[in-house]
Amino acid sequence: MAVELIDFVDALKREVSPPGSDIFASVRSSEWVGYLSDAFWEARLDGFLAGYQTDEAGVGTDDIEIVPISPELPDLDRRGMALVILYAGVKVLRNRILNMNTQFRAKAGSVEFEQQNSATMLAEMLKQLKATKDRIIEALDTDSTDVVMLDVYSTRVYSAVDSYHGAPELSGGF
Repeated sequence: MAVELIDFVDALKREVSPPGSDIFASVRSSEWVGYLSDAFWEARLDGFLAGYQTDEAGVGTDDIEIVPISPELPDLDRRGMALVILYAGVKVLRNRILNMNTQFRAKAGSVEFEQQNSATMLAEMLKQLKATKDRIIEALDTDSTDVVMLDVYSTRVYSAVDSYHGAPELSGGF
């Protein structure tokens, strides 16, 4: 059973939208799935999720799935998907900031209208998401799960005389 990206679109929307608002209402589900797919591959480039890939059959649709490369691997867990959602959130907010007009001003005679949309708040959100992503990458580099095992074999030779006295002779060893 693969992990379908369409199932995590709502989680991505929550990641990038303030509670109670839907500033991305016009975005189609296939676009959200595309962001999640792109985020998955970016996470792979950063060294995460190495045992997984997206299925090629769903490319260009909203049916993209993340599948294990090897049948011995389990499906991608919620922790892995949270990482993908974080990566996708960074991408969405970065693109929103790039596409944002910060000031609009119109004047007709004595009537004047001005609107300012500060990108500072979105930039701060993007910094926080990037800092979280950087901490995760740093933890990947420093948190080694390698296990060192020392397997030692030594040979002991007991002579009949020494075995009565309790003082064995050692030969071989380390």
